[in-house]
Amino acid sequence: MDQRFSYNISLSGENDINVLMPRTLFRFIIRVFYENTLVPELGRSSTLISSQTFFQEGPDFLQTLLWPLSSSLTPFGTDIIETIVNVIVDEILDIFQIDDVVASSSESQPQEVPLWIVINIADNSMHAATQDLLRTVSASEEAIDTLLKKSTVLQAECCCCICLDEFHLNAECYTLTCQHFFHKKCITRWLHTSQTCPMCRQPLRTPND
Repeated sequence: MDQRFSYNISLSGENDINVLMPRTLFRFIIRVFYENTLVPELGRSSTLISSQTFFQEGPDFLQTLLWPLSSSLTPFGTDIIETIVNVIVDEILDIFQIDDVVASSSESQPQEVPLWIVINIADNSMHAATQDLLRTVSASEEAIDTLLKKSTVLQAECCCCICLDEFHLNAECYTLTCQHFFHKKCITRWLHTSQTCPMCRQPLRTPND
């Protein structure tokens, strides 16, 4: 991958299920940011796929979802997309497994497992002077209460980027609007001194902004 670009990926959800039936549906909600700006083509995509199909065709499925990146105004090519796809697929396959023994009723509604994937791609050659300013201004208590959402960690071998303590799978965490996750006490302390996400540096916005 071009060393000009760097990226980070966060994967989170609201369930504590790791063993799935073949008919279980993954609902992918993907947000992609380039230099902290939402990429319109992938701003709020939401797509369903059965867990069994994903285990068989995961890379091709995600390549299709992320392909608009190669035709947008962003300057990176297909190599970074392939790299990101492989990282996401590996993470999901580490977290979940399918139980082929347990048969699900054809009449029952398949269970949905929501997966929020946030990808932030940065251009290392660009400078973000405006974000330096935002990092010196604290968020209001009202904004903090509005922005933080209780969630569950679904990403293996990850840690809170503020305190660096490792999260266990299915541990409680708190996400921002960009879906990056932290310990509540860590992110609350951070927001008292900054208005940006400590992971992707996205300026924080409440629904009223």
